Amino acid sequence: MIKTRFALTIGMVVLTGWSPMAARGQLLDESDDISPQLWADYNPSWQVRPNLELYGDLGARSEIQSGGWWRFVVRPSVRFQASERVRVSGGLGIFFTLNDVIADRLEIRPWQGASLTWPRGRVPIEHFVRLEERFDFNLRNGNSLNSVRFRYRLRPSFDWGQVRPGRYWRLLASGEIFYHIVGEPAQFDEEVRLTVGIERGYREGLRLRLDATWQKEGRAFREGTIDDLILRVRVFTGW
Repeated sequence: MIKTRFALTIGMVVLTGWSPMAARGQLLDESDDISPQLWADYNPSWQVRPNLELYGDLGARSEIQSGGWWRFVVRPSVRFQASERVRVSGGLGIFFTLNDVIADRLEIRPWQGASLTWPRGRVPIEHFVRLEERFDFNLRNGNSLNSVRFRYRLRPSFDWGQVRPGRYWRLLASGEIFYHIVGEPAQFDEEVRLTVGIERGYREGLRLRLDATWQKEGRAFREGTIDDLILRVRVFTGW
């Protein structure tokens, strides 16, 4: 049932010309347990030294149904290549959410992480662990929800069709789990995330990716869980 609804949601979004407002009208009758979403982000990066990279993302996310929300993301980060297989990274996420039903919220999220690529064969697999400190502020009354959580993502990838450096096709799949360690969960309380994506490299420093994601998360300040169905468009540039 989840896969069927996912396919229908993606199909409606494509047929309506990627228009959130048009898709929203078609999805009003969906169950309250399903949250169709559109995400888009721009991901620049700068290679400061051979083993040091500054990167980040600027993005917008929207729930395309009645009583939905808009979320805007700014996330500067830094990554260090510790060895051929290991990278350590960290950054600061800033998330501003405009809500229709509850108060608007601002989340400040410092994070630290490390990744290991193993094995590294024809289909390399990246293992990524991350620790996040979350400070989620209610912009109506100033109250905050503070917490710490752990994330683990496993992501294999497969490249083909490379005709020159930077020009290729890539198929990606990932599974990610979220574990709440301490504190009160914020508005977005993700539990499990499964993603499939396809990426096109156009030249060195320019690539485009389209992701389709199913995600299970806790409801905002209510009992139970909800299924998120996400279509995400990502543009990457590098210098």
